[in-house]
Amino acid sequence: MVLVWIGIGLGILIAIILFSRILKKSSSSPITFNPYCKKCGYKTNGLKCPKCENMPTSNHKWK
Repeated sequence: MVLVWIGIGLGILIAIILFSRILKKSSSSPITFNPYCKKCGYKTNGLKCPKCENMPTSNHKWK
């Protein structure tokens, strides 16, 4: 029974956080999705970049 109350409390907390984030966002700003890697520009369609994942950070070419 205690786990149920903890679950309800966490659910309410997450709902409050998400609702506050919605209220802070301006209504004119669109929701954007960038299908390209932020670091190298390779098209990933939202997945992890295979180029940046295997590349060490010291040799990374910034775009």
